[in-house]
Amino acid sequence: MSSLATPDIPLDPSQEIVVKFDDLHALLVKILVKKGMFQAEAKIAASRLVESDVRGIHSHGSRALPRYIEGMDAGDIDPRAQVTTVKETPAIALLDGGKGLGHVAATKGMQLAIEKARGVGTGTVVVRRGQHFGAAGVYVAMAAEAGMIGFCTTNTGPATVAAYGSRTPAVANPAIAWGVPSRVGPPFILDMACAASSWGRVESLKMYGRPLPAGWALDAAGNETCVAADAKTLQPSAGARGFGLAFMGAVLSGGLSGGRLPMHKTWSVNADGSEHFFYAIDLAQFVEPDRFHADVDSIMQEIRALAPAAGFDKVRMPGDIEAERTDRWKRDGIPLHRDHVNRLGELAAKLKIPVPWAS
Repeated sequence: MSSLATPDIPLDPSQEIVVKFDDLHALLVKILVKKGMFQAEAKIAASRLVESDVRGIHSHGSRALPRYIEGMDAGDIDPRAQVTTVKETPAIALLDGGKGLGHVAATKGMQLAIEKARGVGTGTVVVRRGQHFGAAGVYVAMAAEAGMIGFCTTNTGPATVAAYGSRTPAVANPAIAWGVPSRVGPPFILDMACAASSWGRVESLKMYGRPLPAGWALDAAGNETCVAADAKTLQPSAGARGFGLAFMGAVLSGGLSGGRLPMHKTWSVNADGSEHFFYAIDLAQFVEPDRFHADVDSIMQEIRALAPAAGFDKVRMPGDIEAERTDRWKRDGIPLHRDHVNRLGELAAKLKIPVPWAS
């Protein structure tokens, strides 16, 4: 890791293999098609996965693919699922993901929210019977790219985050993501866990052999631990604030879709499925876009120009680190932990698919 105080993902070239963006995307498409997905939908899912990887969110990118394939093999994820419309008005829709790979229904959900926002100003889409959809930030980025403000959250997995004032898990750890378009510099992309960390970050630190920061996790006995392998429950971010946000994420996605909330879900995550919430705001129907960008973009630039504190090279907005990384890694390749790369290679070999970077 660099000397910057800005929190970042663990990096260690001695433990990593650099993989080209296009090679990784092509391999994922081939694997998903081999498992029965249609080519077009395999490309959608592979794009969301590699977009996560290139932003540095490997736990929600291609590293999760073997888990999804296990779900397909167990019959919990339907590779040929069709996304259907359950209810619809000009402003809202409820979609049924058919228990297919979550990235497909999620992509269609945000696309539909954007379409509805163009028509009536805002669009709200809830997906039921979905699956884990990866990194929330890639979906709000879709809205930002369309010139809109986007929001999404999700309801995946059982309770793994302690209630505020308790050592007992009561809520899951949903992502809460916002995206704001920008004509100058990267868009604002806030993609945050409601706990002190995502479980994916805990997994990454474990892979790299690093301790957890104090205050992140509790062990099986409810005692604080800095050993990633011992973490069983996460602490809510900022106490009651993170706990409240996590509960609302479940309400907006699980509650509105008729799904179960985390305390009633099980560790069979693929079998239980996931629910999602997408929201888009067409700013052009509220304010002149030129006025919006003149104000918002200039403020973001002013913030970036502030004098950095000791240990920082510059001030960044949410999403800036990921945008810098995306530009660099699309050009130079994506450094992935060797265990991550090896698991993808083993999966490809099992399916008799050649690995591009091994040829």
